[in-house]
Amino acid sequence: MSFGKKVDGDQSGAPGETADAFLGKGSKVIGTLTFTGPVELDGHIEGEISAQDKLIIGEAAVIKAKVSGAEILVKGTVTGDISASKRLILRKPARIVGNISTSNLTIEEGVVFEGKCSMGSSTSSSESRRSEHTGNSGRVAAAPVA
Repeated sequence: MSFGKKVDGDQSGAPGETADAFLGKGSKVIGTLTFTGPVELDGHIEGEISAQDKLIIGEAAVIKAKVSGAEILVKGTVTGDISASKRLILRKPARIVGNISTSNLTIEEGVVFEGKCSMGSSTSSSESRRSEHTGNSGRVAAAPVA
């Protein structure tokens, strides 16, 4: 794991932002990972991932875990549920097998998503139920992201 890696603006949405932690290709971690600052993951992770800030799952990443964070960008492979309190962005060639929960979702054309999607405000009460949509196996047909 290295620290202070420069994250390019195309991946994070914020030009010149620095990731506090980086797990590169060829790395393998089994267990629970908790991050308080921005992080980029490109390795193989099994277990649970929790990020209080931005979490970038790179193209080389293979994740078999429950993933939660504020803002999550996925370009790699995730098997497990993903929960993003602020926003979730799925960019090709991402492949997600599991349920997702977020109040703000962007899916780029070419992403594969198999699971259920629950959308609603993270502060919603039990009276205002979140809408649920069942994802279909195969490619998601979504409008291209500008």
